[in-house]
Amino acid sequence: MNGGFPYRLAAIDLDDTLLGPDKQVSAANLDALRALQARGVRIVLASGRRYENMLPLHRQLGLETPIVACQGALVRDVVTGETLHQRCVPAELAEEVIAEGAAHGVAVGYHHAECVYVCKRNALTEGYWRRLRCELRQIEDFAQLAGDMPLKLVWLDEPERTTARFPQVTARFGGRLETYITDPDLTEFVAPNISKAVGVAAVAARYGIARAQVMTFGDGDNDTPMLAWAGLGVAMSDAKPGAKAAAGLVSPPGDPATSFARAVALILERAG
Repeated sequence: MNGGFPYRLAAIDLDDTLLGPDKQVSAANLDALRALQARGVRIVLASGRRYENMLPLHRQLGLETPIVACQGALVRDVVTGETLHQRCVPAELAEEVIAEGAAHGVAVGYHHAECVYVCKRNALTEGYWRRLRCELRQIEDFAQLAGDMPLKLVWLDEPERTTARFPQVTARFGGRLETYITDPDLTEFVAPNISKAVGVAAVAARYGIARAQVMTFGDGDNDTPMLAWAGLGVAMSDAKPGAKAAAGLVSPPGDPATSFARAVALILERAG
């Protein structure tokens, strides 16, 4: 089994896991990736980001594996373009999220397959657009999209209001949608029973890889499902408490830009 190494697939979150605070892959993290690949491990990127936003890094790393995007709502084979898995937010729930967001005065982002739609543009949406590096289209009314189903929806608001409102959000949509705070100003909504774990499982099935042979690496609350699901879930040293609790291993403390590298070094050391 990989020359004695027990894992065949590593699914890795991007922001604050593979990418450091500067949104770059450190030299140490890149070396750690190559060390896993040298042991026959397939590297899979798993993020809340859009597929198109993840492609440049995927290409930069020279990967050919599928991408797990939008919190697991979309899994696409980069080489063939085939969609391995997709589950959108039901239209009626999308309309409810939009209406509730309007009642709270937040800026809503509608992640269509082709672009992100917004009605309200402000400093928060412009900052979000810069982070996404994708096309942002303004429309007069989300009613123009009635009946359509987005991959996900987001609310953008000031961090303190986002945090204070979240218990109310989870109470309203719990069991009907999955909800996450992924940035201090960002609440995300995806279809029920969708998570990165679902997306990673689709990739593992594609390659005939058992769950016990999968490693996952992450830091946020949206990573907890895949950290709990994998044969080995690994939380970064500065991860959220929920992510650490879900993981089987926590990276040793140190520079956040190299937390992934320290975790891989520990795994390789333990594997002999």
